[in-house]
Amino acid sequence: MNIDFTRLRYFLAVADELHFKRAADRLHITPPPLSKQIKLLEREVGGELFDRKYHDVSLTPLGVALVEPARRILAVVREFETVANEMTGRAGPLSVGATAFARSDLLDEFEEAIARLNCTPTRFSLPGSTAEVAAHLVAGHLDLGFVHLPCPDPRIEFRVILESAGGIAVRSDDPLAGRAAVTIDDLRDREVAVDIARANQFALDSLTRRLRSLGIHNIVEAAHSRGSEIELAAQVRRRRLVLMVAYAPDSSFGKLFSPPEFTLVPIEDPTWKPAQLALAWCRDQPQPHVARDAAIDEIMSLYDGGPHGLDREAAARDVADGETAR
Repeated sequence: MNIDFTRLRYFLAVADELHFKRAADRLHITPPPLSKQIKLLEREVGGELFDRKYHDVSLTPLGVALVEPARRILAVVREFETVANEMTGRAGPLSVGATAFARSDLLDEFEEAIARLNCTPTRFSLPGSTAEVAAHLVAGHLDLGFVHLPCPDPRIEFRVILESAGGIAVRSDDPLAGRAAVTIDDLRDREVAVDIARANQFALDSLTRRLRSLGIHNIVEAAHSRGSEIELAAQVRRRRLVLMVAYAPDSSFGKLFSPPEFTLVPIEDPTWKPAQLALAWCRDQPQPHVARDAAIDEIMSLYDGGPHGLDREAAARDVADGETAR
């Protein structure tokens, strides 16, 4: 039997909390990957560890029997790591978390960049929204984060990794569809949907305030909070909405809102800045990880197109997809 130590940590978190969401919060990840890892552990040990009922989680007899052995195993692993770090002078792994509301392709690319770091070993997680990543940075649970801007906490510093120009999606027979570009003034008499930011309440509020400050007051959310892109497209078609988007025609989202039914039009207006994704950290951490600054420089060099640089154009398309993925 080849047991993964991370799965043992996940098992103990659920055993302690008897609640998958609380356990996921404690582990700084989201519930779906936690549930998947528990199922993989159950497959490895040959039986179910938890009885799962609606709003009720309890340990099975097998789960109860394995709790203490799991604690002992992880205690020995921690002792092993502590002795090794003390003898070699190495710090522990750099803890890096990313917003779970970026598209999976973009998260995979960022995780790849983290795995490439030469300056330090790393541990990667998906705590949740940008606000949740920021909270973990401030609490010292994370050393670095990958977030959508704006970030809700003023203690967070950042360096922008990607920018994505703004645009609108409209029906192909809409008067704005024939424009080479639009300005914010062109939208003042229209019903404008802001679902692009619905995954992040702070970003949604910020976008709404920004539009209202520029004279756009008829602001709506087209789809339900968990509505798909297909539902969103149906609402734009039926209600003749103007949908705020990232202008990325080659993204999967851009292709959905393409002719013959829809048209993407870029926003060219000095008052409308591009959407941004950033590498973030807490300015006030009392004891920052010794390799944090070196990791920041190394990650930025990867995204800036160093010898192993990432494909920024492809990643920018992923930003556009991720902003409406959830």
